[in-house]
Amino acid sequence: MKKAHQYLDPVNYQLVDTDPKAGDDFASFLNELTDVPSSLPLHNLHINEAGITSQQIVVSIKDIDGRDFTVPVVCDVTLKVDLHEHRGIHMSRCEQVLFDAASKIYDNLDDFAIEVAKGLREKQKSETSYVRIVGSYLHRRLTRKSKKESQDRIYLLSNVTINSKGTKVQTGLKAYNMTACPCTKTFTKYSIVPKLVELGFDTDTVQKILDITHSGTHTQRGTITILLEKTSDKMTHGALHQILEESCHLIYELLKRPDEHDLVVRALSKPQFTEDVVREVVYNTYRAFDKAPKETLLMAESILLDSIHIHDVCTMIERSFGDIQKELA
Repeated sequence: MKKAHQYLDPVNYQLVDTDPKAGDDFASFLNELTDVPSSLPLHNLHINEAGITSQQIVVSIKDIDGRDFTVPVVCDVTLKVDLHEHRGIHMSRCEQVLFDAASKIYDNLDDFAIEVAKGLREKQKSETSYVRIVGSYLHRRLTRKSKKESQDRIYLLSNVTINSKGTKVQTGLKAYNMTACPCTKTFTKYSIVPKLVELGFDTDTVQKILDITHSGTHTQRGTITILLEKTSDKMTHGALHQILEESCHLIYELLKRPDEHDLVVRALSKPQFTEDVVREVVYNTYRAFDKAPKETLLMAESILLDSIHIHDVCTMIERSFGDIQKELA
């Protein structure tokens, strides 16, 4: 009996007298013949990545802040492998690996992605497997002033590549933030100086008034994304979320009036461009993991839905820790 890889073009295979025509032998023959993915490619060209994308799955992971409960995460998954001597991949094996892995509970999304990547490489008999996951996660946290629990949607990112050289993991997080424009705030703040002088205030008093006044400016909602090559177990989604909290003004689904006031005042007190946001994220990430290898890669991207223009605004930094260290020196 021929093996699937011996059929150069199974779809147009020409029967010969020695091929079985009926019975169990024919069933085996048909099974081999129709395993088209295992047949030889029509052109001997290596494919870097082949697989499935936009596959959704629900996986349960532990709370990213280490609390004693699990969270179901709706994941958008891309699974790929490289192809050398096979015509195609076995699609069903991708789903089989994914669904089998999703039946378990994981400490974090990275562990789930690693298990899927291992199974995918084995099932597809490929040199390299690639897993890309974007998980929609409801983060339970208390608001700053009213201490009410808000469940805020963030996105957990996990990219895994496995081959004979080892396992490479990128861990990341995308969250919603708010910014206030520094330009308009500065103009609004100082434009009132002539009026204060006209009212008879001296320079020192004018300055005191300016210092305690929250000058108006336009604000906008945006997203901030951080993606980090995982070279330490301390590089968790919870740690990355804390870095974003320190670097920009993350927003909440639930805000009582004192919380709204607090958020707006904080944004007005520290207005940020997209450029400011990504620089803060990169700086604070480097500071948090300054013992990481110099080749550790980091990416931060800020996108704002501008409130006074039709266009949106974006900024991105991508750098190794070694290069960041040189720039900050």
